[in-house]
Amino acid sequence: MNKAVILVGGPSRATRFRPLSMHLPQPLFPVGGKPIIWHQIKALSMVKDLKEIILIGFFEDFIFRPFLNQCQEEFPDISFKYLR
Repeated sequence: MNKAVILVGGPSRATRFRPLSMHLPQPLFPVGGKPIIWHQIKALSMVKDLKEIILIGFFEDFIFRPFLNQCQEEFPDISFKYLR
């Protein structure tokens, strides 16, 4: 069983990305219609026998919960967790 870890950092000022960064963490910024972190998850989903992806960061849990619920629906064979 393969697992992957993605580091998502934590809240910061992100002044260069304002006003987008005022209400949205950088890993969830849209690129090509999807959050930046989604592109990494999509690439990881192609790894044979990958069963779990763990996101590690300093954001509050509720910030990534809706995104991970969407990922769970889109990639049902992979388990997703966020660890703070």
